[in-house]
Amino acid sequence: MNNQNKRDRLIESAALLFHHNGLTVTSLADIAKDAEIPIGNVYYYFKTKEELALAAIARRKEQFSAAYALLEEGIADPRQRLIEAVNYFDKVRDEYTKYGCPIGKIIDDADVEKDNIARTAAQVLSDFVDWAERQFRSLGHGGDGRKYAASLMAGIQGAAVMAKALQSPQIISDEVTRLVVWLETLPNRKIQLGKVGIKSADANAA
Repeated sequence: MNNQNKRDRLIESAALLFHHNGLTVTSLADIAKDAEIPIGNVYYYFKTKEELALAAIARRKEQFSAAYALLEEGIADPRQRLIEAVNYFDKVRDEYTKYGCPIGKIIDDADVEKDNIARTAAQVLSDFVDWAERQFRSLGHGGDGRKYAASLMAGIQGAAVMAKALQSPQIISDEVTRLVVWLETLPNRKIQLGKVGIKSADANAA
């Protein structure tokens, strides 16, 4: 196994254990055991648990960024991009019900104002809001885009918390359905503005 593979395995194990067991109770020894790498070798790649936690968060951030890029490339309609993004959470509902949101769990375990790990984790949620805001702006909701995007993430995070608390994955599915219906009925103001412009031009011509 080369050095890059060892490093990747440590990051993958850390991300998994932080999600399943929490940041606070997971030790470097736990991560080394899961990755099947001697504890002494861990320090060659990561000096502290914080360094490894930041690497695990960065990996999740990269994965989400890649997913957003695929949505941009594969789906022309910003509304459908948002719907596809929301539907993702229904696919992971069982995992979220058992363990909670992997990013939310790290934030809960740390102090967002003082802890670099928590601030970095919070940026992953912020990235989603930034991306979703651009989609809403593309639908002509520039003034409300940020609010809509934050509300979207708040709905998912709230459902994840309730699903874990009550051990009911259906809570996430119901929230996904509610959000998809809302997105489907949200007007495309750019198209509406375009129609108004055409009608005005026709009226002037007449």
